[in-house]
Order: sequence, then structure tokens, then C-alpha cells
Amino acid sequence: MKPVDNTDWQAAATASNEFAAILWRDILVDSGIPAYIESSGSATFLQVASALMPRRVMVPPGRLAEAKAILAEIEEVDEPSSDEATDV
Repeated sequence: MKPVDNTDWQAAATASNEFAAILWRDILVDSGIPAYIESSGSATFLQVASALMPRRVMVPPGRLAEAKAILAEIEEVDEPSSDEATDV
């Protein structure tokens, strides 16, 4: 849900695609941080192409540090340790 007055909101992160941005936004909202995905600003004839473009997850400036900390934890969990990377 896009907020009514978001002129001073800031990017907490840039996701590689819309699917990751939706996940990150939902995690922030579930954590009590208002967030929305910034529109790509480019109209395409294929929605799929738009969904594969990087998207910014926006939050109020007063919650930026908290949002970045939450998203940083997600990134740490997502990256395998060196031991896990060699186990196949």
C-alpha cells in the first residue's frame, strides 16, 4: 500500500527485482515499519520485463536505520558460510 505523503521517504534498499522487493517490503511492514515499493517509472508492454528490473523499497526517514538493519540481517542469512558453500 503506497502512503499518501511520501515525498521525503528514503530508499532502505534496492532489490534486484520486484519479487525480492515485495518480500523485503512485507518483512518491513510485518516489523512495524511502513514501506512501499517505488514505481519503476517506465511503462512496458510486458509486465514481466518490469518485474525483472531493480526496485527500491522506500521507508520514512525516521525509520531508515532500523529498516536497513532488518534488511542487512536478511542478507546475512541468505549468504551461505564458506563451510556450507563447499558442502555438496
